[in-house]
Amino acid sequence: MGAEIARHLARRGARVAVHYHGSAAAALELTDELAHGARAFRADLSTPDGPGALLAACEQDGMSPDAVVHAAASFLRRPLATTTAEEWDGVMALNLRALFLLARDYGSLRGGRGGQIVAIADSGARELWPGYLAHCVSKAGVLTLVQALAKAMAPKFRVNAVVPGPVLLPEGVSSAEREAIRGRTLLGRLGEPRHVAEAVEFLLACDYATGAILDITGGAHLWRSEKG
Repeated sequence: MGAEIARHLARRGARVAVHYHGSAAAALELTDELAHGARAFRADLSTPDGPGALLAACEQDGMSPDAVVHAAASFLRRPLATTTAEEWDGVMALNLRALFLLARDYGSLRGGRGGQIVAIADSGARELWPGYLAHCVSKAGVLTLVQALAKAMAPKFRVNAVVPGPVLLPEGVSSAEREAIRGRTLLGRLGEPRHVAEAVEFLLACDYATGAILDITGGAHLWRSEKG
């Protein structure tokens, strides 16, 4: 997802700073593919110092970002009974706390220059899948945090979120499950990463959008009141 967002924005003329943690080869391959002097920066966003270190590295390299897209996340599949405290904390650190720290440090770094943030959530934030409990709670927190940040950082900064639906399905989804998920979309088809990238581009371009949460689900979110 993050790679497709980077490709899409680069095609629109953006100079992209690509973040990675453990996938150095893939990140470097991506920056070679992108135009406009894209660069890759390593940071562990799950640590308290990681988000600030990433922004500082970009600044030192002359790439102070006009916009930050927070797509880094774990996708822990674990039911309630077997989720450990360490796993819970790890999910919250990367999926939720990292966004808070990025926003805090980004605001300090940019100051009066302003900027914008787009967070990538997912439909688990609202559907609350039992097998992905920690993940879903963290993404629900992202939606609340986005709106709180939009208030706290206005008017110089805009903060928005995209909520993908069935775009990239989890590993291990059976063909029957895949068909059931497809059948719950109003458009009768699964989405593609490019749909999320297009939504990110829209939020970056629309300078009157802040605190917005944009569902990109093929209409699947309209079934929630009936089917959960």
